[in-house]
Amino acid sequence: MERHFNRVTRIIIAGTLAIIIWIVGVIIGQEQTVTILNPEGGLGGLISRSRTAQVSLMLDYGTGEIKVYPEIKLSYGSSVLDLLDRINNLESEFNLNYTLEDNIELTSFTISDYPNILDGKNWLVWIDNGLQVDDYNLIKLKSGDNIELKYIKLKE
Repeated sequence: MERHFNRVTRIIIAGTLAIIIWIVGVIIGQEQTVTILNPEGGLGGLISRSRTAQVSLMLDYGTGEIKVYPEIKLSYGSSVLDLLDRINNLESEFNLNYTLEDNIELTSFTISDYPNILDGKNWLVWIDNGLQVDDYNLIKLKSGDNIELKYIKLKE
C-alpha cells in the first residue's frame, strides 16, 4: 500500500508541476508576443495601463512633394483627424485647418494651403493600402497602421 501511495503521489506531483510549467510558459509566451508586436505593450504597458498606437503617415501633395512621418505615437483609439492634429502641433508649417460640424461632419478641410475640393481635387486617405470613405474623425487607427493622404483630382 505504501509503495502504491508513493507512486500515485509522484504522478500527482509530476502532473501538477507539468501544468504549472505549461501555464507559466503560456504567460511568458503571450508577454513576448505582445512585446514583439508592440514594444509599447509588454509588462510595462499592462502595469501602467497606458495604451498607445504607433502609426506612420505619408502625405502626397500631388505636385511631387511627399512628406513622411514614420513613427507617430497616439493614444489607443485615436482617429486620422487626431493624427493630423498631433502633427499640426509638432510642425507649424503643416498648417491644418478644418471645421467640425456637430462633432461629426468634417468641412472646409485644408492641409498646408491645399484645400479639399479645389478644381476637383480632394484629400483622400488610404490605410494599409485600402481607400477609406469615412470622415477623418470617424476612421479609428490601430498600432502599425500605414496611413497615406493623397491630394488628387477625382475623375468625373
